[in-house]
Amino acid sequence: MSSSKLSLFLFLGLCLLARADETWTGASDVKFRGYSTLHDFDGAVNQVPLKVTVKPGSNGRMVSATSNAPVKEMTTANDKRDADMWSMFQQTKYRFIKVEVPPTSEQTLRPGGGKPGTMPVTLTIAGNSGTVNAVVTNVVESATQCSFDLAFQVSLKAFNLDPPKAAAGLVKVKDGVDVHVHVALKKDGVK
Repeated sequence: MSSSKLSLFLFLGLCLLARADETWTGASDVKFRGYSTLHDFDGAVNQVPLKVTVKPGSNGRMVSATSNAPVKEMTTANDKRDADMWSMFQQTKYRFIKVEVPPTSEQTLRPGGGKPGTMPVTLTIAGNSGTVNAVVTNVVESATQCSFDLAFQVSLKAFNLDPPKAAAGLVKVKDGVDVHVHVALKKDGVK
């Protein structure tokens, strides 16, 4: 095979590789902080599986993701509060909070220069969908692994959720819940 044919073959092979979709899988650890008229409380749901797809786009690579956070695995370490939270999320009817990231440019996720990125996250909670804008920080990446943190606030009202109340309504959960997510991913097909 002549060197020009070999060069053409290698060039075409690299073009095909550059256009190939990538799949990354991993898990996220979610921590949340709720506020009430009596006290603040923390909760978590850990090792939520997720799938990330990276595809070439006209302005660079586009990243999208999907995940389902199991409502029954969300805990605040207080049985009564957990039961009230699961009831608010209508856990018997909606077992998961659906999480989706629509195709978003890599440049938006990590703009560089020490600036945090942003990520639109569409949540479907108890049958109601809405999008929150997450701040992306602490990105650590290699050719086969990646981790990063997300932070955003969820308005319970925006998802038509009736916050739990106690003591004849004197104590109630406030509207905004702060969410912090640590994501760890590995590129599929890599040993």
